[in-house]
Amino acid sequence: MKHISFSIALLAATTPAIAQEEPQSGAALSHQPNQYTLACLEAPTRDCAFSAALQTVIAEEFGVERSKVLVAVARSLIATGQQRQAIETLMLALDEARSVNLTLVTQEKITKIAPLLARAGDTASALALVEELEVSSAKQRTLINIAEEAMTLGDLAAANVAFSQLNNPTRAFWQRLRLLPTLPDNVLLTVDLAELETEIRASQRADRLYRGLVALSILAERRGLTTQREALLAEADEVFTGLLSTNDRALTTAYRVRLMFDGKMPSELIEGSYNLMQIHAGRVRDMETLASLADIVGIVEAGTGNIATAVRRFDAFPELPEKARYASSLRFDGRELSAEVGALLSETAEMDGVYERDLVRLQLLEGAIGNSDLDLAIRVISALEDDDNQASGLALAAPLLQ
Repeated sequence: MKHISFSIALLAATTPAIAQEEPQSGAALSHQPNQYTLACLEAPTRDCAFSAALQTVIAEEFGVERSKVLVAVARSLIATGQQRQAIETLMLALDEARSVNLTLVTQEKITKIAPLLARAGDTASALALVEELEVSSAKQRTLINIAEEAMTLGDLAAANVAFSQLNNPTRAFWQRLRLLPTLPDNVLLTVDLAELETEIRASQRADRLYRGLVALSILAERRGLTTQREALLAEADEVFTGLLSTNDRALTTAYRVRLMFDGKMPSELIEGSYNLMQIHAGRVRDMETLASLADIVGIVEAGTGNIATAVRRFDAFPELPEKARYASSLRFDGRELSAEVGALLSETAEMDGVYERDLVRLQLLEGAIGNSDLDLAIRVISALEDDDNQASGLALAAPLLQ
């Protein structure tokens, strides 16, 4: 988008902050898809997606809604390699959120903007923003999200800084360990395995020790230390005998599969771990545990071509929003889930409230975009009822468009 910087500058100049603004309850009920988004949906292109989003922002009365659309624009700028413009747009989105003069609104937007700043490569600004968060749980969650974004970029140093700011060192260690197998091989060479092992073996919980040994085995395999990997897995199997609960055994072996998958282990290791998990998961009857299992291994099943099993796990979620969230997490080769996701999209029409319906649709859109399914994405965007949501949807789909 060669005109995006000019568009953002124009937007900043023509959209003054609105002082003492308060979002109105049920505002979405008065919003309808506008001429810009509808025209773009007739023949969607990347240029018109960005343009429709920015035109919607200019016409929007409420700063909180302008901020929402700008965040979506920024996400797609990052996805299309325009990091500098994305950072500018995120700062503008933050200004719009601040214009509302409601602390809760600003804080909620920071939890979304800060991780995106890290995704754009500006971890320093992301961490500075986190200092403004007043709710401890939101601050901790945002720090973890920032660390995950840094890990995705292979920036272990930045991730370590984020982890160091968590108020629970034990939580920081295990969250970091969970993400280490996702790092590139050259970055993993800088990780001190002996130091990790010492911390893992200090754990008094059998489930954590098991997961830690599995994670260590993956890091050893990634370094070509096959003998060490085998020894660590054998020790993990011994620890496993100390887990007596059916649910604990199922969840622990599910985490093993997920770690293997995320760590890009050889297919035979993933398959062996999956078969072990199936033995224990087949004994689970508790719906909450079944839902947790779906969240952990559904993405593995979809990613390894076991689509039918991943789809059957929809039954673990009783409510449509939960089904949509799970569906959006799945990544697959091809469009095998388009029919299932389309069925969920149709069910949204039966929900009460525009806000609630659009929330589920936006969740389904995340899955369509994550799977590069443009046809499904356009179908979901066309179903959105609120103009700001439809503008956000088009902006998010921009990387899929030409």
